[in-house]
Amino acid sequence: MSPENLTLRIDALKTLVRQHEEMLNHAHHRIDDLETQLTIPKLMTPRQLCEFLQISEGQFYAWKRAGDSPPAIYWSERTVRYDLDAVMAWAKSKEVGQA
Repeated sequence: MSPENLTLRIDALKTLVRQHEEMLNHAHHRIDDLETQLTIPKLMTPRQLCEFLQISEGQFYAWKRAGDSPPAIYWSERTVRYDLDAVMAWAKSKEVGQA
């Protein structure tokens, strides 16, 4: 095999490996998304919300007192839930700059 043909084959293999890595990366992200959907309830209690946001309940209630918390669904005076989609929209509104 000529050096030119060998170089072409190596380049083709590198391209295939890159494509495979991209597909695997996409699959891993999709798996992560699906796992998240399985473990996070659509409607969360305040405690579940704090776990999801990775904050203390004290921090959450401080935000709530300041009027800076996700929108809540009140089924009664003591029964409150937070919709995952609304929480995500609220969190996105807090983004500053780019990573």
